[in-house]
Amino acid sequence: MAKVKICGLASYGDALDATNLGADFLGFHFIKESPKKVSEKLVCDIMSKLPPFVTPVGVFANEEQKAIAKTVKKCNLKNVQFNADESPEFCKAAQEVLGVKVFKFFKLENESDILKLQHYIGNVDYFMLDVGYIGGETANGSETADGSETANGSETVKYNYEFASKAGGYKVPFFISGSITPEDIEAATEAAAPFGFDGDAGIERLPKRKDYDKMNAFIRYSHGLK
Repeated sequence: MAKVKICGLASYGDALDATNLGADFLGFHFIKESPKKVSEKLVCDIMSKLPPFVTPVGVFANEEQKAIAKTVKKCNLKNVQFNADESPEFCKAAQEVLGVKVFKFFKLENESDILKLQHYIGNVDYFMLDVGYIGGETANGSETADGSETANGSETVKYNYEFASKAGGYKVPFFISGSITPEDIEAATEAAAPFGFDGDAGIERLPKRKDYDKMNAFIRYSHGLK
């Protein structure tokens, strides 16, 4: 049974649905350039209405440690995700100084990208791996460093799960992300056996709004249910 992180949440309704459906992590973008950026106030309000066992994840990109610390404290975050050029040392400092678990996002487009991950072993808790592509280009709906999504709705996203499988050799729990849909879960599980899946653009009905049925299927399939 894989873990599930529902990311890009921007409303209490979607966060509540994700919680009730069994999501393991709820992701909120604090990235300035992200179209899914949310305020600290909104996240605090959402989390105050959810059960105490819910695990929020604050998503950042090239943000200063001081600003991250402020958000972590205000929103009582125990997990953060770094989506940009954060160094292994930066990630380790977040673990030790802020007392949080760290997800580190990587876009794996070729074999050499996989080698970058080895520098983060022991410095992060989870890898977040986007292995989607369209003819070698960044996948439709894939999360970029600033948390935005590439747009090309007429194309079909394909995934190089072999990259994720090889990354698994580093023995760091990893999530597969991108514009993963419920229909992708079975193939990804068989090919790469990830620790978890990250659902975002692939389960939306509108920008910043999740599709309940897709989210339900995404979580059920990830948890090994039909």
